[in-house]
Amino acid sequence: MPNPFKPAFLVFAVFLSVYPLSVQAVPFVSLETEIAMGKEADASIIAQFGIYQDKSLQLYVNNIGQKLVSQLSDKVFPRYYFRVMDSPEINAFALPGGYVYVTRGLLALVNSEAELAGVMGHEIGHIIFHHGAKQMVRSIGAQVLALGGAIASPENAGGWLAVSTALFQQINLGYGREAEIESDQHGILSGSEAGYNSYGMANFLKSLRRKEIMSGQSYHSFQASHPETKDRIVKAGLLAERMKTDSTEENFFQSRYLNQIRGLVYEGKKHPKDSKRYEPKYVDIYEVKKGDTFQSIAEKELGDKRQDLGLTVLNGRRESSQPKPGELIKIIRSGKFKKNKTLKLESYSLLETPSNK
Repeated sequence: MPNPFKPAFLVFAVFLSVYPLSVQAVPFVSLETEIAMGKEADASIIAQFGIYQDKSLQLYVNNIGQKLVSQLSDKVFPRYYFRVMDSPEINAFALPGGYVYVTRGLLALVNSEAELAGVMGHEIGHIIFHHGAKQMVRSIGAQVLALGGAIASPENAGGWLAVSTALFQQINLGYGREAEIESDQHGILSGSEAGYNSYGMANFLKSLRRKEIMSGQSYHSFQASHPETKDRIVKAGLLAERMKTDSTEENFFQSRYLNQIRGLVYEGKKHPKDSKRYEPKYVDIYEVKKGDTFQSIAEKELGDKRQDLGLTVLNGRRESSQPKPGELIKIIRSGKFKKNKTLKLESYSLLETPSNK
């Protein structure tokens, strides 16, 4: 009789062979303390970046996050929160206790739902592996242990300042190369179990690397593993190849993702208190026609054929590549998005494998 657990066991074995599993509680730090740290820091993150004001997009991102969490055999924390932040920075980060954030800048760079699932799975990995809490113990262990779960108490204001300062430094710098690769592995594994193409994470890392080379804009996890970013990309691709799961173009869910981010604000205000005036721009979606090239699309749609290189980077392509007729690509338009152009979007149940209708 076939063993129904064999496929799952093989996937798990592949994961362990690439990187050892290390989900364990942090000595002397309770889950209550981690939850309190996350809850208190969440308010500061919201004040610093602001919540992106698009309910549909917020729900879409939350659905993906909750789908990934539902695959966990041990959720560690009772609730997880997923937020899109109103920042043009290319960033995603997590707080202890179940808080995950992605910026609109990162969403503009991502090219498929599978890529986003990989990124969010990576951040969930930081949470379940307790990377933030472990780093706090290494950096300022005495303060964390003294505060316990009463972080928000007025009498602990001085201690919380030390904890929050160290915590936000780690958000910006990452948790070290080993922790980042460990979370990459988790992002690939959890995304694949949720029905996404296992190459989503590798593709995102490649896009991120091209963007970093072109603009110099870095991402916190890349700072943590620099200069071996190529090695990190290779490891992600190697694990994806060894997963032996269904990896087709359909389970990247690219069209659904692009439809969801159509109208996304591009660049602009860096934080809620930024009073500088910016020319409004937004992400639009273009259907490639026969004979189109990135250069001809840039000239026809954007009025400047020299923007072709920016289009290739935005869409995660090599400089020498060209789009295919019928496919959807991202372009950046000037002005404000007119909501009456919003495409009809589908939804899916968190309890079902995502479809690509």
